[in-house]
Amino acid sequence: MLSENLTWEFPSSAEEAAGLLLRPGALLHAGGTRILKTCPKSVKLLIDTGGLGLDYINFTDNAYYIGSGVTFSEIVKYPAKGKSLPLLQSSLSGAASTPLRNRITIGGSLKDFPLWSSLYAPLIALKARVEILTDKPAIHTVEDYVSSGIIKTKHLIKHLIIDEESGLISGVKKFSILKFQYPAFTIAIALCMKGRMVEDARLVITGVRNRFMRFTKAEEMLKGKTLNELTLEEVHRHISPSFMSDYKFSASYKEKAARIIFMDLFKEIKGGMR
Repeated sequence: MLSENLTWEFPSSAEEAAGLLLRPGALLHAGGTRILKTCPKSVKLLIDTGGLGLDYINFTDNAYYIGSGVTFSEIVKYPAKGKSLPLLQSSLSGAASTPLRNRITIGGSLKDFPLWSSLYAPLIALKARVEILTDKPAIHTVEDYVSSGIIKTKHLIKHLIIDEESGLISGVKKFSILKFQYPAFTIAIALCMKGRMVEDARLVITGVRNRFMRFTKAEEMLKGKTLNELTLEEVHRHISPSFMSDYKFSASYKEKAARIIFMDLFKEIKGGMR
């Protein structure tokens, strides 16, 4: 349970909130789903983010800027332009339940990165960036944000930045026994095409041993080729995720399932190019 001596602060600017976050035992409060689930006793100060004006989605300079206070439901309902945002919308549309999607914020989910997250695979596949506030603003790719350990530091997430890429084809699939359960893993594929040739490829899975993994050998194999030049078996050889066993699935079972689901998704994307 939360501390009995809990203090609330209601800052009016993102900079003020970032400063308050440096206090011992401080934690940001947006949708509150993490706090309700974990009830950390170490929390002494809750910083309400409702007055920071971070609940925006803007499309400018050929990029989406998604404030950290935006909920999953608000992203799903946003009238997307182009091809980049629909990949994220597809992944989030089935995340958790409707009441939770109405409360889970982008900023909170980014900072927590639960193993079952439906957020990170599409973001990494889209080369999304995140702007954070500490003592000074900084912008990092979402991939670097996790892999370099920045995610573990105290900071306020201002917004996500997702560039609109011409020639993008993409898809996402999640694996769970029942639709409303947390997925065991999420797979996202984003291919940037120049005509019928693959100019860039990002193949991502989350829910694995190290949170996320990119299949870089398969990515390099795809670049500079048309999708018809490669057989599915050639790509399949380089799909080798590493999982932890849990109470529902063994690591080996999840690995086999992930390889099958990855190839199903690849077939769908390849079939859509015909």
